Amino acid sequence: MKTAFILHGFNGDTTYTFGPALKDFLEAKGYSVIMPNFPIRSEASFEKWSKILDKYKDKFNSETIVIAHSIGNPFFLKYIYANNLKAHVYISVAGFCDLFKVEGRDDLNSAFIDFAVKNNEINYLKKSVPYRFSLYSDNDHVIPFNILENFISKINSTPVFIKGVGHMGNRDNISRLPQIEEIINKIC
Repeated sequence: MKTAFILHGFNGDTTYTFGPALKDFLEAKGYSVIMPNFPIRSEASFEKWSKILDKYKDKFNSETIVIAHSIGNPFFLKYIYANNLKAHVYISVAGFCDLFKVEGRDDLNSAFIDFAVKNNEINYLKKSVPYRFSLYSDNDHVIPFNILENFISKINSTPVFIKGVGHMGNRDNISRLPQIEEIINKIC
């Protein structure tokens, strides 16, 4: 069976924002959908998240779809490199890989450092996942616009700009991202 992963971000809100609708869409297309529940906020770490995803390593193959939100993106880049995994389609939602600081958010800034991506991990992604797309917006309240655009350039992905949808999480009242469905319908 084909597998799709939906990886949430720092607050875990993907699991109750656009995640459920996307899960339904993918299951209707015949995918087994895995939405791991990673530790959130100050409990988030690459090591803790890796231990959870390790249970599903055998599900990664040349037909796998991965959709990652926010800090789930640098996690995914680091994880597939560390485990020599491949996927078919990777869709980043508010994705980034550059280090930056958010004022007054020491918990988030610490996680950014722990999930920091190296160039060899970016290069591995470009060789191991043929189809890469990046959804981003002009009013993201977490990730600066230039960091979002730089990520698209660094991973050589197809940009999907969506005006006015913020960070595409709970605060932005996002319950569905039809752009992801359109990408999957075209590629898979």
